[in-house]
Amino acid sequence: MSKKTILYTFIVVCVLYFFSALLQLDSLEILTKPLFLPVLLYYYIKKCKGNYQYRVIISFIFYYIAEMLVLNDGKQYYLISVSFFLVPYLILLYFVIKDLFPLLKDKGYNKINVSVFIVFVLLVYLYVSIISILDTETFYEEALLNFYGLILMLLGVFAITLYILKHSAINLFLIMTVIAFIVSDMFYIFIVKIEYNWVFKSVNLISQLLSYYFFVTYSLINAKNRK
Repeated sequence: MSKKTILYTFIVVCVLYFFSALLQLDSLEILTKPLFLPVLLYYYIKKCKGNYQYRVIISFIFYYIAEMLVLNDGKQYYLISVSFFLVPYLILLYFVIKDLFPLLKDKGYNKINVSVFIVFVLLVYLYVSIISILDTETFYEEALLNFYGLILMLLGVFAITLYILKHSAINLFLIMTVIAFIVSDMFYIFIVKIEYNWVFKSVNLISQLLSYYFFVTYSLINAKNRK
């Protein structure tokens, strides 16, 4: 199967999944949701031509488990699914930091401009606003959501800092990945903890699917750069 065919298959599966989830067509959702991540992973492996990174594979495994928990019962398993989603974020954060600090050392901290501060303030405001309206039931839930929000906030700040220090395709796709992650997770929490409506669900689904595509594109560029 060609890489284009795999990508087109991913797009078709995503469209079917989007409408099945939005319109609550359970039979079609059960059929399509387990497919889009494996298809995208196959595309990544095929495109890498053997130069794939195990951290990307591991991330996909954790994403898949989390998505299957949400498919089974999003509300019942939401804390467990959040825990599984957190693992790939921590892996990504580690490698983002690994790329960032040598660049800071080389280019100097004075290269960081006001944009980073603005992004930091906006993310802190968003983080505090969301946490303040959530009605958590246990200390574990509160601690997990706080830690989860902190990791996403750090990813946002570090991603924009990387792009400011080095304008490149890989850093641009990193920013797009992190933004999509933040939007998707924010609206997922809204759906679980506040209310379900089609607007929240639409934004959650679109940003979710885009986040995986952006993540794969970022990972492919990364693999190419490390040859």
